[in-house]
Amino acid sequence: MAGIGFRLRHLVAKGSYLEATAAYISSGIITTGPWLSGVMALVVLNISTARYLHDADRTLLFATVVSTFAASLLIVGGLQLPVTRYLADRLYLEDTASVAPTCTGVLCMILPFSVVALGFLLVAPFDIRYSLLVATLFLTLSLTWMVMLFLSAAREYRRIVLILTSCYVLGIVASILLGQLYGLLGGLAGFTFGQMTCLSLLLTSVYLEFPSSQTISLAYLRYILKYWDLFLVGTLYTFGIWADNLILWGSARGQVISGFYHLFPPYDTAKFVVSLSIVPALTIFMIHVETNFDHHYQNYYRLIGANGTLRDLVRAREGMQEAARTGLGTILKVQGLVALFLCLVAHDIAAFVGLTPRWVPLLRLEIFACTAQFFVFAVMVLLLYLNRRRATLLFIAVFAACNIALTLVAVDLGDVRFYGMGYLGASLLGAIFGWFLLNNRLKHLEFLTFMAQY
Repeated sequence: MAGIGFRLRHLVAKGSYLEATAAYISSGIITTGPWLSGVMALVVLNISTARYLHDADRTLLFATVVSTFAASLLIVGGLQLPVTRYLADRLYLEDTASVAPTCTGVLCMILPFSVVALGFLLVAPFDIRYSLLVATLFLTLSLTWMVMLFLSAAREYRRIVLILTSCYVLGIVASILLGQLYGLLGGLAGFTFGQMTCLSLLLTSVYLEFPSSQTISLAYLRYILKYWDLFLVGTLYTFGIWADNLILWGSARGQVISGFYHLFPPYDTAKFVVSLSIVPALTIFMIHVETNFDHHYQNYYRLIGANGTLRDLVRAREGMQEAARTGLGTILKVQGLVALFLCLVAHDIAAFVGLTPRWVPLLRLEIFACTAQFFVFAVMVLLLYLNRRRATLLFIAVFAACNIALTLVAVDLGDVRFYGMGYLGASLLGAIFGWFLLNNRLKHLEFLTFMAQY
């Protein structure tokens, strides 16, 4: 599923400096997807809405966007990995005709989650128009997360970048313009309109990229049962990322927004904003690390099919080890410098996003926590390349459990200086444990490849 990464890597290697820069920017936009638009919208709207919205309405808009992003990710988190595995298997068989029908089938499965949105409409103490917009945004984001999976194998990456970029701008501009005319309702309507436009265009791109005579396919459903461990990995990983937020929302320091949403705005703002700090790491991983690892991975299994010698297999396995070690090492250096720079300007970042100096230490903690959490993600991806699903499930479960336990301890201590340490500690422990498992599985890959069959 590293299709776009290979195309961008080729552009970096063969193109001019301008083309290489465009490739890195494209990678950053594609890897962050709708998340980037959400964070950008929150930052821009936090600044611009001060002129035409009351503080209560601004807080409600922030709470709505954060809550819908969290809910949509938690809802589809478990489904993403089994669907990705199914797509990877179909593409390995060069069955591109099944991509678009599968996309339709996946979206049809997500639609029943509208029951969740219906529940929101029944209990939320908001104007019915506002509730309908929130439900629409929730469903739109849920569908968009899934559609992005299908575009990871697309060739026309420029079209995807253009769609995402233009819709980011459209959503923010529409939110500001409609917000000035219709207040809170207009602000949410504009942002939702941008997300709906993005979903429509991305769907169109899938059907253009992968034409098929078949309308819908539900064959992927058997993968949810067959690869139940992948479903659990996706669910626990998503929950692990949001566990600290959920705990703080329900704590004594959490705030109840408009009698409905439970949030901790300073913490949520810090985590949302610094999540963009890992864009350089995601970019390098997509263009260099994953593609280089995949090259040696494909070579290893090609040698098995061609009855290659043990020496050849060892050489290919060592290539995977080197790709993982040097690639993640490079990311650690680059991301470390990014994190240090952001820590130096943390006061300026806090002022820009509306945080008081009291929350600057939290911002710095979140910067390093997001960096560590990226390595949890990277190790998870590489372990799944090796089909070490149970090992992946183990270390992701440790990551999620540690975030829950350490965040509960931090909340119990009652000092805001400890907030964020649970997320940081869990990410560090998860990354270290995951790297140990990855290194161990790579070291014994020949044994696992052949003896696991008996």
